[in-house]
Amino acid sequence: MKNSRSFAMAICLCLLTLMLGGCVTSDSTLQEQGRSESYITGFHDGRHSGMKEAGNYLEHIVKDTQRFKDDADYQAGWLAGEAEGKRIQEQANAASGSYNAGKAADKAGPHPHDAMKKATKGVNTGDLKVLEK
Repeated sequence: MKNSRSFAMAICLCLLTLMLGGCVTSDSTLQEQGRSESYITGFHDGRHSGMKEAGNYLEHIVKDTQRFKDDADYQAGWLAGEAEGKRIQEQANAASGSYNAGKAADKAGPHPHDAMKKATKGVNTGDLKVLEK
């Protein structure tokens, strides 16, 4: 039971990650909006940076500081990407927190419903059906 619940939570976390991935702005979306290549490059750099800033230890800060200073499109893209990266990572952190809370509950002991089933095993509970009305 414990392993199947952990497995189900892992599947839910994977599905949530895939759904969140669908919320990521793509190059084609940015191009359709008329964004320049400089903006798009800045957006990608900023998104990696935002995810790192929000706690993703697998990401890294990416920022061409000279270009950020001199190129308004790169700077605007970087700032927009940073905001998206933070949002994506915060959503992933929240999903991970839910998953970890479930794992902690598994370690804490039996689920109350399981404990009730065990406690009433072998007891005739048929007379309690009248309480359902």
